[in-house]
Amino acid sequence: MLGRYLKILDESLDKKLALLKEIEDLSLSQSVMIEDGAAFEDIDANMDDKAVLIDRINKLDEGFQAMYDNIKENLEAQKEEYKDEIEVIKKKISEVMSCSTQIQAIEARNKAAMEQRFAKAHKDIRSRTVHASQVQDYYKVANRLNAITPQFMDKKK
Repeated sequence: MLGRYLKILDESLDKKLALLKEIEDLSLSQSVMIEDGAAFEDIDANMDDKAVLIDRINKLDEGFQAMYDNIKENLEAQKEEYKDEIEVIKKKISEVMSCSTQIQAIEARNKAAMEQRFAKAHKDIRSRTVHASQVQDYYKVANRLNAITPQFMDKKK
């Protein structure tokens, strides 16, 4: 019976690892989007896709933890009997942690790149606002100059 539960934990880790790989791929494609100057809507859609996968991982984690809590006492009592299965699970947990660390590094770089894009966009918007204001001021002054009639005009013909 305990062997069956360990197999379920093992399969849960396989699913989690597959989901993490998908998230990693999405994060890498997001990096390319940011570098290429893709539309913010496309980047947002990518983030939505990652959010769905993260929700699935959270559900897997909850199930894994509940299952482990269920068998923890029996597993500790029969540790030697299931030594090989435990080693496989430990190895997969290490892979999951490694993949998670890689994703965090990619996401940190993506965050920094997005902050730079937002700062540049903000600067561009501010620059356009200032230029539009200057143009508007110029036209106001020009219109006032056109409205003034010359005072010292020679009226001879």
